[in-house]
Parts: sequence; C-alpha cells; structure tokens
Amino acid sequence: MPEVRVKSSVLCLAFSLAATVVAAQTVVTPPKNKYSPAQDVQMGREAAAQADKQLKILRDPQTTAFLEKIGRRIIDAAPASMQHPEFRYTFKVVDAKEINAFALPGGPTYFNRGMFIAAKSEGEVAGVLAHELSHVLLRHGTAQATKATPYEIGTIAGQILGAVIGGRTGAIVAQGSQLGIGAAFLRFSREYEHDADILGAQLMARAGYDPREMANIFRTIEQQAGNGGAPVFSGNGSVPRYFALSGACGRE
Repeated sequence: MPEVRVKSSVLCLAFSLAATVVAAQTVVTPPKNKYSPAQDVQMGREAAAQADKQLKILRDPQTTAFLEKIGRRIIDAAPASMQHPEFRYTFKVVDAKEINAFALPGGPTYFNRGMFIAAKSEGEVAGVLAHELSHVLLRHGTAQATKATPYEIGTIAGQILGAVIGGRTGAIVAQGSQLGIGAAFLRFSREYEHDADILGAQLMARAGYDPREMANIFRTIEQQAGNGGAPVFSGNGSVPRYFALSGACGRE
C-alpha cells in the first residue's frame, strides 16, 4: 500500500475517533415544553391521521418489519430520562421516490421508499431513523409549538405535521390544514436539528451501529440535491460538523 494511502487511513481513523468522542461527550437535553407527553401522543396521532390520508402508504410487511426492527433497536438505546411509556412508536413506508423521512410527536414514523433506495446499508437507514426519532425523544414538535404565538398555532396537529415533513410535501399539508403560519415555522430550528444529530449519533453507538453512517447518508442527500434532485428530508440535510471529515472515510 502506498505511503500516502497509509497516512490517509491514519488521518481518517484519527478524525473518526475524535468525532465519536465529541458526540459521546455532548449532553443533549429536551427544550422547554409546556405540553405533556400525553399531549405529544394526542397531537402526533391527529397529525398521523392527516399523513395517512395524504400520503401513499406502501403495504409491504417485510420492508415495514425491517424498518420497525431498526427503529425499536434505536429506541431501546435511548436514555431512561427520555423514555416515555405513553409514546406509541409505529413505522410506515411511504411509496414515494423522494428522499424523505419524518417522525411525529409520540412516535408515528414515516420513511419514504426513496430513502431506502438512497441508503447503502442498514446502518444508513439507522442513521436516518436515529435522527428522526431523536426529535421525538426530545419532544421537538411540541417544543416548537410552545414557542409559537397564539396567532401562529392554528390547528396544532397540522402545524406539527407541516413542521416535521418540511419541503413541498409539508407545504401541501400546511395548506390543507389552513394554518396561515409563516414558512419559517414549517421546519425545525437549526438548534433542534443539531441536537437531533448529536443524540442520534449517541443512540446509534449505543445500539451497536457506526455513527458515521449518519454522515454517509446525509452526504448522499447533499450529493443528490446538488445533482438536481429535490430531497425534502425533514432534517437539515447537512452532514453533522463533527462527522464532516470522518464520515468520508471508507468511501474511497
């Protein structure tokens, strides 16, 4: 093996170890929230009812079971302080080619067929689920509603659904709910996305997955967007900073 390749591999290993340490040592706490976990469940159930009407759900027991297996593994790795017995996690596959996934308050989780096509490994699927389920565990949906003014709240379930779906699909849902809220309120804040990245990486490690797989799938999303694609991933679609370099290792 050429010397330059050896040095490159050593640098990749160093960056990978540093990134893992940063993610593992960062403490993530749920933001201020005036709603109860039981209200998360109620609002998430109402939003899921809207999603089921407006999205084409793929009836494929094998694929759904595969998604649920990974999702349960991620949830079981969550800290006890973030485990809410009221939450009911469900996993559904959406028959859509766009790269997208989202999880609603209380646990209903949706994963596009296009995301399965983009993912190159089970670990990359886990990376997407870990990020989205982190939003549920941190209760970001209702925390975002907590920050809204009375004039912005409108129909809470629809507002939350529009926020977590994002992109063109989210805009359609928001219009259908007649919310009348600003476009800036239809996605999670950068702070919430950052916290979901951090917690997601921690959950992956605890569940036995390589956290760098999250960076790999985010990188794929970025590349497809750069090639003229239009991913509507509810996350920020960017590679977490602490994996920006290490996530490229092993993809030579």
